[in-house]
Amino acid sequence: MDRVSVKALRLQDEALLYEFECENRTYFERSVTSRGDTYYEPESFHQALQQLLSEQADVDGCYYLMWCDDTIVGRRDVHHTDADTGEGGYRVGAEHGGRGYATAALRQLLTFELPGFKRLRAETTSDNVASQRVLVRAGFIRDGEVRQIEWGGRTLTFNTYVYPLDR
Repeated sequence: MDRVSVKALRLQDEALLYEFECENRTYFERSVTSRGDTYYEPESFHQALQQLLSEQADVDGCYYLMWCDDTIVGRRDVHHTDADTGEGGYRVGAEHGGRGYATAALRQLLTFELPGFKRLRAETTSDNVASQRVLVRAGFIRDGEVRQIEWGGRTLTFNTYVYPLDR
C-alpha cells in the first residue's frame, strides 16, 4: 500500500478538492445521497468549502483530506452530534478504493487531538462490508443501534459503531 497522510482541510486545497469531487461524483452518488447540481458549480463549491473551514475554526467539526503524495485520494470528517460525540465519515475516490487508505487514515485520525469529543460514532449500511472492516480494524465496536431509511426505492439498514476516545 502506498503511504497515505491525513491533513486538515485548507483553502489552498480548493482546486484539487473540486477536481476530486467532480471526478468522483457519479461514483459517490451510487452509495450516498447526491449533493445536488449546485454543489458542483465553482462558486457554490467555494461557499461550501468556506462553511467547512468556518466550522473547523470554531471547532464545530474537523475536516481532513487523505493524500497519497500530491493526490487527494479521499476525505475524512468528524462533526459534533451532541456535546461529547463526534460523527465520523469518509469517502475514498473510485480509483483509490481497496488499497487500505480508509483504514490507515482512520487510524491516523484517532491519534489526533479532537477537541470536545469523548467518543466517535460511525454508521455504515449493513451490506457495506468494506466500511465495516475499516471501522473494526481501527478499534470501533458495533453498538447494536440500527436504523432504516428509504432511498432510491429500497430500504437501507444502517449499523452503528462507536470508539471511546478516553482510553
